[in-house]
Amino acid sequence: MTDSPSRLKVARFLRGVLITLMAALVPCVLLAAFFARYYLVYVMAVFVVGLLLVRLGFQFFPCPRCGKPYFRSSTWAGPNMFTKRCMNCQLAESGDEPPSITGTNKVE
Repeated sequence: MTDSPSRLKVARFLRGVLITLMAALVPCVLLAAFFARYYLVYVMAVFVVGLLLVRLGFQFFPCPRCGKPYFRSSTWAGPNMFTKRCMNCQLAESGDEPPSITGTNKVE
């Protein structure tokens, strides 16, 4: 459990890369379409490959606690890329315990 916060930094990094790619897609495509139409296909290819690599990172990123995929709860479901907890064991990115309605895991 000592390396959980450092392993979960990868999840934050993947999320940052995803948001950056999505935010930069439209301006880069518009600039390429306006100034150099020949390179538009290459710009789109870079974004498609980048988004696919990030998607694969989210698909197969293991949870440090349970070893199951952090962002997926079943084999047929796609990854929930913006979750802050493991979809299987509820490990939080901050390393806190999962919330409990009954208070059974509450430290006193």
